Amino acid sequence: MHNGLALITQDRGLEKLMRRTSKHFGYELRLYENCTDFVGDFGGTEPGVVVVDACICSQPRFMDLQTVLNEATAWQVIYLPGTNKKKEIKEAMALGAFGCLHKPVSEQEVRQMVQSAMGI
Repeated sequence: MHNGLALITQDRGLEKLMRRTSKHFGYELRLYENCTDFVGDFGGTEPGVVVVDACICSQPRFMDLQTVLNEATAWQVIYLPGTNKKKEIKEAMALGAFGCLHKPVSEQEVRQMVQSAMGI
């Protein structure tokens, strides 16, 4: 059973959409503005789903995503690429992301991906 839903972003529109999604599934949404703070809280084994917005990631491009994947191994990671470039999505998936969503995301897309990642 997953215990959490987290979002790493500075995008307030995405935050509002994720709040509605978390309420839909009955989860508390935990917000982070960077990957380091998230990993500091969830580097253990508590399972959950985290949405990582590429816009907050530092360079090199996948360094923060790799940190989340390596340090919060019990979490399913959904990645929002900064662009719709197929190469970026392919790389994120190759690193171990559960899935990718394209901006602008719809609430239905987010719900479906979160539901799938949570296995419910």
